[in-house]
Amino acid sequence: MPDLEHLQSELEVFEIMIPGFVGSILRAAEQIPEDKWNWSTSERAPTPREICEHTFVWLWCDRQQMTVLDRNLHRPTPDLPTDRSVMLRMLKEEAEEWRQLIQSLTPEVLFEEREIWDGETRNLRSFLFHMGQNTVYKAGQIWVLNFELGIDGEQTYRAPYPNEMYGFTDSPPWPSSRMGDGQPHSERENL
Repeated sequence: MPDLEHLQSELEVFEIMIPGFVGSILRAAEQIPEDKWNWSTSERAPTPREICEHTFVWLWCDRQQMTVLDRNLHRPTPDLPTDRSVMLRMLKEEAEEWRQLIQSLTPEVLFEEREIWDGETRNLRSFLFHMGQNTVYKAGQIWVLNFELGIDGEQTYRAPYPNEMYGFTDSPPWPSSRMGDGQPHSERENL
């Protein structure tokens, strides 16, 4: 595994990023109680199960498109298990497949094109970028669910704000009110 403080190439960044954010998804998923595996904050938001499944199927699909050059040999994504521990093991194994795939690449091959669908092509670099973006996005989704469940913090949402860290006291407070009432974030809970 590359040393984060001494990265030497974009491939090393992707090697840390893609399997690393899958690891973050797995850590979050493992903390979610079994009875919340299919729970979400609303019908519009994914469940932990759906987040893990969606992460897996796109990792699997993009890896297939990168490595199986004959499209006649492409297969549908595997059937996904209903058992949480099996799903998490599959996702962990897929992250390791990506680590090995990335380690096998060289900077020279990143411009090689692969057909995806309907004659459209993309280069290998774009597959890596897609999976980097996808795993970061999915990690954010599952950690929000963990926060909502009280697993990753129980306080009202309050992220660090750079102006406060700099000591700029004359800047407006952040976050501003979600309710548009001008009240600071911490005072809205009592409404």
